[in-house]
Amino acid sequence: MTSNEPPSAAAQDPSGLPTGIGPGVRPWVAARAGVEEAAVGFRVLSVGRSNLTFTVTLDGADRWVLRRPPLGHQGGSAHDVSREGRIMAALGPTSVPVPTILEIVDDPTVLEVPFVFQDHCDGFPIHEPADLELISASGSVAGSMRSMVDALAEIHRVDIDAVGLGDLRRPGGFVERQLRRWLGQYEAITTRDIPVIREVQAALSREIPPETVTGLVHGDVKPNNMLFDRTSGEVQAVVDWELSSVGDVVTDLGYLLAMMFVPIEYTGIWTPTVEEGGLTAEQVTARYAELTGQDTSRVPYYAAFAAWKLACIREGVYTRLKQGRMGDLDLDPEETGAGVEPLAAYALDILRSGRI
Repeated sequence: MTSNEPPSAAAQDPSGLPTGIGPGVRPWVAARAGVEEAAVGFRVLSVGRSNLTFTVTLDGADRWVLRRPPLGHQGGSAHDVSREGRIMAALGPTSVPVPTILEIVDDPTVLEVPFVFQDHCDGFPIHEPADLELISASGSVAGSMRSMVDALAEIHRVDIDAVGLGDLRRPGGFVERQLRRWLGQYEAITTRDIPVIREVQAALSREIPPETVTGLVHGDVKPNNMLFDRTSGEVQAVVDWELSSVGDVVTDLGYLLAMMFVPIEYTGIWTPTVEEGGLTAEQVTARYAELTGQDTSRVPYYAAFAAWKLACIREGVYTRLKQGRMGDLDLDPEETGAGVEPLAAYALDILRSGRI
C-alpha cells in the first residue's frame, strides 16, 4: 500500500510519539507491515486518560492500536504497559473478550518507553449519550449493560495459575494493600493538600471486610473501558488493564457500581440511566451474584473504596495535566482537579450510609 502524502515530520506526529530517538515508531510500523512510511498515520484516542493510547492507521483506515505510558513516566506498575499487554495476551485463549496483542516492544530506538502494539478492535465504548445510537435495533442498552456484567463474571472465573498469571499475587490483604498503594500514589504526585483523601483512607482502613474469593481483578471496569459490538451491542473487548491485579474480585463489582451510579458531577463519567434503557444497581448486583455465586452484601463498602480510588487517580490526572504530561489529550485541568475533593467526600457518605 502506498500514499500520495509525503512522509510525516516529527512535528506532525502526536505528542508522545517522537521520532528523534532512533528510527522511530512510524518506520517501525511501516517495516512491520511492509508498507511505505507515508501510508502510516496516528490519531489520539479520546479515551485512556492515563496511559496514552493511539489509533495507528494504514492509508487512513484504522488498523492497530498503540499504548504507551504517560509523558514523564518514571516507572511503577500503575502505568506498566508491558505488564498490561502480558495480561491481555494471557487472556487471549480464555473466554474473556480482549484485544489481540501483537507485540510488546521495549526498544529505545523505536520509542523511549515500552509500548504495546495490538490489533484495532472495531467496537465502540459507551461514554456519552450519543454512543447509545450505535447500539443496533437488534440489541438494547439493557442488553449491553448485562453483557458488561457477563464480561466481568468471565474475568473473575479465570484460573490465574492456568493462564500463567499466578505471579501477580502479592502478600497481605488486597484492600489493605490497595489503600496503602493509592494513598502513596496520591501523596507522591499531588501538589496540594486535600485532607478528606486521608480521612476516607483512614475510615476505609478501619472497616475492611474479610476477603472472600481471590482472583483476577480488572480494577477499572466501566462502560468506557469496554468495546461493544456494532451489530449485537454485546461486549467485544475489555480494555485498559493497567490497574489489574489479583485480589478480592467483588471489589470490581463495587467499582462498576460506583462508576454507574455515583453522580456524574462527582465522577465525570457518564453511563446510561434506567430512563435511557440501562439497569438499576440492584439488577447489576443480582446478575453478577447469579453468574458468580459471590456474596455481594458488602458491595457498598467496595463502592466507597472505588470512589476514593478514583479521586486519587483523578488527582494524578489533574497534576499531570498541569505539568503538560498528558500528551494531546483535550482535558481541562481545573475542571478535572475541582472534582477530586467532592468525589472523596461522596465516598465517605457511601461508607457512612451503606448506600450507593
